[in-house]
Amino acid sequence: MKASLIIRGGSRDGQRLTLPLSGRVSFGRSPSCDERFEDDSFSRMHFAIEGKGSFYLLTDLQSSAGTSVNGKKVASKILHNGDRIVASSIEFQFSVSDTASNKVAAHSGLMEVESKTASIRVEANFEDGSFTFEDTAKEGAPSAANDHEMLERTRKALQTIYHVGTLVYTQESLDRVCHTIMDVAMETLDPDRGFMVMYDPDSKTLEPVVVRRKRNGNGSASRSTRLLRAVDDELTLCRPIILHSVKKGLSVISDAVHPETGDANSKHIKSAMCVPVRTNTDIIGAIYLDRVDNDAPFHQHHLELLAGIGRQAGVAIERARMLEEMEGLFYSCVRALVTSIEAKDQYTHGHSERVTAFAVTLAEEMALDAETLDNVRLGALLHDVGKIGVAEKILTKPSRLTPEEVKVIRQHPVRGGEILSHIGNIPGVIAAVKHHHEMYNGLGYPDGLVGDAIPQTARIVALADAFDAMTSNRSYRRNFDVDEAIAEFTRCSGDQFDPEVCEVMIKLLRDGRIIPCNELFAKGIDISKSIY
Repeated sequence: MKASLIIRGGSRDGQRLTLPLSGRVSFGRSPSCDERFEDDSFSRMHFAIEGKGSFYLLTDLQSSAGTSVNGKKVASKILHNGDRIVASSIEFQFSVSDTASNKVAAHSGLMEVESKTASIRVEANFEDGSFTFEDTAKEGAPSAANDHEMLERTRKALQTIYHVGTLVYTQESLDRVCHTIMDVAMETLDPDRGFMVMYDPDSKTLEPVVVRRKRNGNGSASRSTRLLRAVDDELTLCRPIILHSVKKGLSVISDAVHPETGDANSKHIKSAMCVPVRTNTDIIGAIYLDRVDNDAPFHQHHLELLAGIGRQAGVAIERARMLEEMEGLFYSCVRALVTSIEAKDQYTHGHSERVTAFAVTLAEEMALDAETLDNVRLGALLHDVGKIGVAEKILTKPSRLTPEEVKVIRQHPVRGGEILSHIGNIPGVIAAVKHHHEMYNGLGYPDGLVGDAIPQTARIVALADAFDAMTSNRSYRRNFDVDEAIAEFTRCSGDQFDPEVCEVMIKLLRDGRIIPCNELFAKGIDISKSIY
């Protein structure tokens, strides 16, 4: 597969970038990016494109300006031939060769099976909750046997719906919600393949967000595997029933007919079912399951259970999207607060953003869990929030501070903790803010904590804060270069700073994955702007 980007605008206007078939290419202002753009409006890490073998996935890296595809801002999106990507003031035209385009279409366009090969056998609307869990194929069976089987089926269905609700409401990430839904659908309904597709009302296309294929070494059904990955080229999806389900809001089962090709080795869809995924107001996508290795057809009770899972999915996805929007709004407010504080001092303008970038890089290299990483991110961003009550004449004083002024400055971690204490459920963030001036040897402030008694988040933020201070321009001293910073961290390891964090920082500096502010400035990067 061959794919490329043509750059429109900026200093690299007209250049063509070839994208690898597999692997990730990052775009941004940071020297660590694979493709660097020095445009001031570009974020440090703006977006990335990852080759997945049969398609390319674009992901916005939480850039400040956002990334748009065909005029719509996206968090992530599978790219199609001709897509127009806009990052800040620079435009990229995505293109693939004819062969590659067909493969991308096969995956994300859901290759269409001719309508004559798909026959809708069951069509229903379960929005009124009219579930029966009956198996119409066994209507002639003895009544007692039917009753017992239906009771058992109903019990399992209720357990599944309850299980789905419990799982998805413990997930706050939209991606994790979608994957969890498909895990349950694959486990309980035993299809050979499963797809969750999301409907884009602007482009009127269906984009797969999760794909599953059950297979082991000899081709028989096995535990579902994690994807996104390509499905077999010879296996096509029954797109008509997906479109039918999404447009009409109905749950459907289709038994596909084998085309008369005479090819005994070809595989075709034997039974498929699809249900809409809806929120309280809109249909946002669908869950599609089919069988290509298993001859057993789906029945109405399977469809009813999938419809229940789909309804839970819609509510959970809407909740996850709202949480992501709220988180984005929260961070925007935090950044506005931090900017207002740092506006008092030209020498610290952008300081908190840089400390955040350094601290998050450290935490990621240390492979910390997601919750701790979030605490580091927010704690670093807010570590100086207590300075909001410090007089500007102290913050900007060019000469040495008096003992009284030092006492005032040293109150800012405590004051910051007090300010943040009014926000519920962020103890890890408050700990990072309150204790980022503690020293590993116990000689820091405000509480003189020693060693591991200092919260890990605070130990990371402390080192990132010190690094930015020693490598930034100051009126009363010159800044440090990389070698001097490494020497300082080596000298202070186990004394002022946590030796483990120091070791990681020294490694990142030597690898060039963290760059001092003076070098960023020398490279023409405006360090007053966000680099995170």
